[in-house]
Amino acid sequence: MTGGTLFVECLKTQGVKAIFGLPGNHLDTVYEALYNNQDSIQHYVTRHEGGAAFMADGYARATGDVGVCMTVPGPGSNNASIGICEAFTACSPVLLITGQNPSYLAQKDPRKSFHGLDQKAAFAPFTKHIEKVHRVDQIPGAVNRAFNALRSERPGPVLIELATDALQAETDLPIPQRNNGVQTMASQKDIDAAVQLIKKSERPLIVSGSGINHNRAIKEILEFARLLNAPIAITGMGKGTVPEDNPFSIGLFRDGVAQTALKASDLLIAIGTRFTYRDTGNWALKIPQPLIHIEADVSEIHKEYPATVGIGANPKLVLQQLNAALSAEKLTCGWGEELKRLHNQFTSIEPPRLLKEMRDVMPRDAILSVDVNITGYGALSHFPTYASGSYIFSGISVAMGIGLTAAIGAQVAFPNRKVVALCGDGGFLMTSPDLATAVMYNLPVVTLVMNDNQYTSIERGQLRRFGKRIGVELVNPDFVKFAESFGAVGLHVENLQDFRPTLEKALALDKPVVVEVKK
Repeated sequence: MTGGTLFVECLKTQGVKAIFGLPGNHLDTVYEALYNNQDSIQHYVTRHEGGAAFMADGYARATGDVGVCMTVPGPGSNNASIGICEAFTACSPVLLITGQNPSYLAQKDPRKSFHGLDQKAAFAPFTKHIEKVHRVDQIPGAVNRAFNALRSERPGPVLIELATDALQAETDLPIPQRNNGVQTMASQKDIDAAVQLIKKSERPLIVSGSGINHNRAIKEILEFARLLNAPIAITGMGKGTVPEDNPFSIGLFRDGVAQTALKASDLLIAIGTRFTYRDTGNWALKIPQPLIHIEADVSEIHKEYPATVGIGANPKLVLQQLNAALSAEKLTCGWGEELKRLHNQFTSIEPPRLLKEMRDVMPRDAILSVDVNITGYGALSHFPTYASGSYIFSGISVAMGIGLTAAIGAQVAFPNRKVVALCGDGGFLMTSPDLATAVMYNLPVVTLVMNDNQYTSIERGQLRRFGKRIGVELVNPDFVKFAESFGAVGLHVENLQDFRPTLEKALALDKPVVVEVKK
């Protein structure tokens, strides 16, 4: 078999079922193998490599497993870099596969080479791991190490670069087994120290971060909260880690209810979070009480806030250890009826009408992919979610264009669930050509486009700063005709009272739909 076939066989063993990308000559041998393995791996052609990376990210977040995109080197991988940078800041397990010129050209100046780019230098700042394959015998080890990095500790994007001669060479090398990564448990000393702090506390507060999403540890964190009788606040990237109608849920850590609880608590237990700028008010937030910090990335312990007990290990495994230890203890935490009051205060907050109607209409297990837009900003606090992977957004790098494309990736992962993208007009048009991908593969994503013909959030900042605006006005197409030109369904909402029935219609059509909402 060729190196290309070997590579695809390695991907199959790792459980890859979908690849998003654009073909090119560097990867012809891989595409030949994909053609012969369409019963195992489906390839989804996209209209831009940035969209391919966003789709892989949406797939990864929806499933909790690796999302895969593939591009040619140079302009192809460079186009994908926006999605890979997003995956890096979101700690999403995305694999970027890219080609490279024959290995004998490796020492030549890439600025003078066909599709030239020093991809290792370009991607090193925002990838977790990079593999460069020059020979066919390097392929199995490269794939194995790549998936080990993708599935170990806190995830992040990984790059595999494949030289054309390595892919074209003949080989009979064996296929390595699936690599599930390495996950570390806490030491008994750390568990004992955490238990002692918990036993001394009266009002512990739990903060649930993205590490709970990555490890699908909802069951474990809810059991932990039950044992402590403690409320759970979620970080932005931790949205989905706790069902927001659960009695222990008190909403976003940065919002008012959770901040009230923080002031009343005497122990903060942060699990699977890195204390990002958004959750801490640019790190102005004070945490005066003892802190237990549980995080898979050991380097994050003590980085932003000193931890009284810091545990660098897999959050799911640590919670299992703590739950086992605490189940034998007679804890007397002091929240009592205050816990119920906090939850009721959180759930009684009235959401904006459009978000409320979206939640009322969309099924409980629906997936919402939120682009960067004013309405989407409110969704973080006011659109309740109930499961990991059901809420996708660019929470740290704030990358416009993720809404539609990540929704497509999520729809590929779960073809029988409803997937909705909430976009502004500016963000939608950044990746709107990939509407063609949804139509081509009959992916029934519903895209809501909030159309006010401007970059609204930027305009507001300019008006606050200097009372004028520049560069924020937009000329938009007729979004209904635009959608129809791709073969999708286009619908229009002029008045808010028409929004709910229009969304109900869109979800029932089971086709790609664009709903323009005039603002």
